[in-house]
Amino acid sequence: MRILCSLIVIYFIALSSALASPEIHINIPAYALNLIDNGQIVKTYSIAVGTPYEQTPTGSFQIFMKQEYPTWYPGTNFTDRTPVPPGPENPLGSRWMEFSPNYGIHGTNKGWDISYPVSGGCIRMQDADARELYDKVPLGTPVIIRYQTMEIVEKADGLYLKIYPDIYRRQTNNAEQLSLLLAPYTKRYEIVNGAAIDFSADLEDVREIKLGTLRQLQPLPLPGAKTAQTKPPLAPPGNKNKKRAS
Repeated sequence: MRILCSLIVIYFIALSSALASPEIHINIPAYALNLIDNGQIVKTYSIAVGTPYEQTPTGSFQIFMKQEYPTWYPGTNFTDRTPVPPGPENPLGSRWMEFSPNYGIHGTNKGWDISYPVSGGCIRMQDADARELYDKVPLGTPVIIRYQTMEIVEKADGLYLKIYPDIYRRQTNNAEQLSLLLAPYTKRYEIVNGAAIDFSADLEDVREIKLGTLRQLQPLPLPGAKTAQTKPPLAPPGNKNKKRAS
């Protein structure tokens, strides 16, 4: 009976942690992986990405292979191409989720290299994070990878622009791109600081700039409310039917 109860508890825990429609969204310059379910961010993980010489690919992919405790096969740029079995010397860590041939989301045997462009093009996670993600995403999970160095952020006190370093030197921080990002917000916000941004600066850290505040909208009349009507002016007293002097 005790074993049966334990199995029931495990079943309902697994059922509650299952995601209905998971997706993985990655923004390379932000070093961020968002786990999304039904359009809502479930969790954000810090990641490492490819170097400027071995860049992480962008586009839409799917996870087509998953493996626990993978073997690492060094690429052609390594002098020693001896396969590295699972264990503390394996740079893939304990989990591998492949979304494109030879490119995957995986753990690490280090941990200090997260939030840097240091991989051979793969998405590298803290090993505990990789194990957690592995259990939440099935085969066929969409993986959307983008390179976006500017993001619009809505906060309680206004609209902000977050600018990330252009690690792949793609010149994506510019006024034209900002205009495209602002377009959906111009009706709701009064933009006051968009033209004063210097895009020529070579950023080394994330920069956040306040762009504007919410517009003050006039309240709409309540349904059924009567509007005030102006009355015609009254005639002066004593002038009714008064004859004109001849």
